[in-house]
Amino acid sequence: MSIENERNSQAQANPVFITAKTAICLMAAADISDASAIVRCLGLENHAPLQNMTDPDVVLGNALVVETKYRTMCSLIKNSGCHVCVDLPCGYTPKALHLSKAGMRFIGLDLPIVVQEIAPIIRSLTTSSDEISFHGIDATNYESIRTALQNVTGPLCITTEGMMMYFDAHEADTVVSNIRAMLEQHGGLWITPDPEFILQFFYSFRSIFGKDSLAKLAASKESAQQQANVASLSNPLIINPDDIIRSSKTAEDFINSHGMKVKKITLAEHIPNLSIYRQLTQKQIRNFKTAMNDCHYWIITLDEQRQPADNAEQQTTPFEMNYALENNMFKVSIGGRLDSLTAPQLLTAWEKIKTTSMPVGAEIDCAKLGYITSAGIRVFLILQKALGKNLALTNVNSSMEKLFIQKGFTVPPLR
Repeated sequence: MSIENERNSQAQANPVFITAKTAICLMAAADISDASAIVRCLGLENHAPLQNMTDPDVVLGNALVVETKYRTMCSLIKNSGCHVCVDLPCGYTPKALHLSKAGMRFIGLDLPIVVQEIAPIIRSLTTSSDEISFHGIDATNYESIRTALQNVTGPLCITTEGMMMYFDAHEADTVVSNIRAMLEQHGGLWITPDPEFILQFFYSFRSIFGKDSLAKLAASKESAQQQANVASLSNPLIINPDDIIRSSKTAEDFINSHGMKVKKITLAEHIPNLSIYRQLTQKQIRNFKTAMNDCHYWIITLDEQRQPADNAEQQTTPFEMNYALENNMFKVSIGGRLDSLTAPQLLTAWEKIKTTSMPVGAEIDCAKLGYITSAGIRVFLILQKALGKNLALTNVNSSMEKLFIQKGFTVPPLR
């Protein structure tokens, strides 16, 4: 298979990377330093990811949210007291350039498809490449994270910005366990706007668009779904704007259950001056700054008084896959983890088999499958769409049976 076909498999298994390209185009629209240079290097001078936002106000509202997060997070990272920033996911933003200029070491962690693009671009735009590194990882796969950080010393400022909303409850539990493990090994803190990201969108749009804000938010959501409809929004860390008090407590309890504690800082008190203000009226700026009193970023640290619940990821064997075309059936056996790093391999195998002969069905032996993420489920759904009822998942263990049934798969009982 060609490199192009392999990247296509990665893109289908992990379509969320498309939203990261939208973010860098919005940063360029907000006149964030170096954003336009990255956009040019990506070949996105026409801002193609923004073209389905036909209402200029929707672009403006999104650019306001994105610039607020970018500049505020950069400020908090520099004031964290840590010399090393671990950005998860790093996306295509110029954060690496900004923080390395400030004397920090930057470690960008993201899907391989993102890292393969952004790493050479950032290297071409900086003279401080020794302080910047990128690694392709899966956030649910601690071994991939541990390997990326194996030569890192000193406390970490871990940042997750625009990531947690893409995980279901089980994946979020694993990711937070992994972040705790990073803090236990290296020390430091975790900064994230993710629990209240929906609130930040809602309050930002309402402050500048008033009675039209709900319609413009709906248009923004529709644009995002057209690009990559993969957000989960169903894990306990995401605050529900319709039930803020209860869901906030649920989110804090979730962090506490992992042996960590939360300090919330009011966004209005930490927003630097924004370039996007030049596109707003003075009244809109005042309304926005007032509205951000109701939004918080979370600073999370280890809690020495709490022991984490027994919710660590079960260790699995390394990924292995065997496949063949037998009697015009695509037969596969999978072992270990099927995640963002490995799921594209299954899709690549499927595409390779199809070039010989289109199978009439597929049988996937899950007896040795130890862990599966949304990326793995997504590839199974691609096969199901192609084969309909002629996709069979066999030897599914009890821990995964419920998940597969929820996703619409038929799971025969274990023999």
